[in-house]
Amino acid sequence: MREEAEARARDARLARMKWFATGLLVLAGGIYVTAQALRPRYPWLYYVGVTAEAAMVGAIADWFAVTALFHHPFGLRFIPHTAIIPRNKARIASGLSHFIESNFLTGAAVVQRIRDFQPARTLYRWLLRAENAEAVATYVTRLAVYGLQAFDDERVRNFLTQTIVRRLRNADVAAAAAELLDVLTENRRHHELLDAALRALDELLARPDTQAYLAGEVAKSAPLLKWLSDLFQLKLDERAALKIVEVAVQKIREVRESEGHELRRRFDGYVADFMRRLKIDEGLRDRVHRLRDEALASPALAAYLGGLWDELRAWLAAEHDRRPASLHQRITAMLEALGRTLAADREIQNWIDEQILRAAPALVEEHRAKIGRFIEDQVMGWQERRLVLELERHIGPDLQYIRINGTLVGGLAGLLIAAATQIAAR
Repeated sequence: MREEAEARARDARLARMKWFATGLLVLAGGIYVTAQALRPRYPWLYYVGVTAEAAMVGAIADWFAVTALFHHPFGLRFIPHTAIIPRNKARIASGLSHFIESNFLTGAAVVQRIRDFQPARTLYRWLLRAENAEAVATYVTRLAVYGLQAFDDERVRNFLTQTIVRRLRNADVAAAAAELLDVLTENRRHHELLDAALRALDELLARPDTQAYLAGEVAKSAPLLKWLSDLFQLKLDERAALKIVEVAVQKIREVRESEGHELRRRFDGYVADFMRRLKIDEGLRDRVHRLRDEALASPALAAYLGGLWDELRAWLAAEHDRRPASLHQRITAMLEALGRTLAADREIQNWIDEQILRAAPALVEEHRAKIGRFIEDQVMGWQERRLVLELERHIGPDLQYIRINGTLVGGLAGLLIAAATQIAAR
């Protein structure tokens, strides 16, 4: 609708300029006829007539030149060098695409434009405006709701379920687990997990209440110690249990502090052996795959996943919900927080700008030729009539000034030439 209105406005402006330029030609013709008719009575009208005659010649010549750019004047196709633009559409398309590609899509030009644009600063200023964050949150929420509604179809569910289950049944879970363990254990990464577990266990066992609880449990599980304690009326069971706990705490601390401890070597050996068995032990691999198949066939798993899906849909269903816990408000708050964080951190702004400026030249070089070809193909795809129409709409009103100037300059030149001829004749 907006494009149609703009096109109508351009057409109206073009028509006004054409009428104005043509009106000057008609006016010059009227002045010429009048001057010629009254010249015997008023000799000085000679100069008026000459001026009007020269103005008509200039106006007609420039009308022909402007018209010949787009059309055949008077429809006469045999006149050479007319309808220049439609006849040279291919050359114009190629030249236009090459010009844009060479002058506007160079890496240096794009980088400079991006540098002036300051992407990070523009982004955080845009995000800090509440209406922008609200708009993005609205679009994201609507897209999520639409996606869930579109996929909430029995046919889609069956297709996805069958496809995923079939893929998983054919997947070598044991080999994938072995490869994952290879990555996790590379450069002794798994010892970080072991250290974290030992640290948590050490802190737990170091607490007096934990030690008292474990001592009590050990004492309950050792009837001989309890019998001896009752016999000698000593608390041998509690002392022995506490001693056992202390020994356990000490051993854990030794393992934590010693990189070459025997238990660490045993841990490495167990992990390595388990990964090896996952790769070559058919019995272990069969057990893993049997567990996989049982999990996929379990009605409980299907019910659990279905429940999660329904809960997710219910959470996103309130598309226009504006409560603090809603998805819309959470996304809005997240975007506003991102804007505030960017605004307060100059270093991250510089980093964002640097990354964009670093990536831009390669992207421009990769796609500039494609953009140039796209422009050329678009122009070549236009019909000649449309090409002429669009160009005449945009530059036609300015070209009418050539006709206007031709009329005025032609008349002035004719007057000067006539005056100079009269002076020379005297």
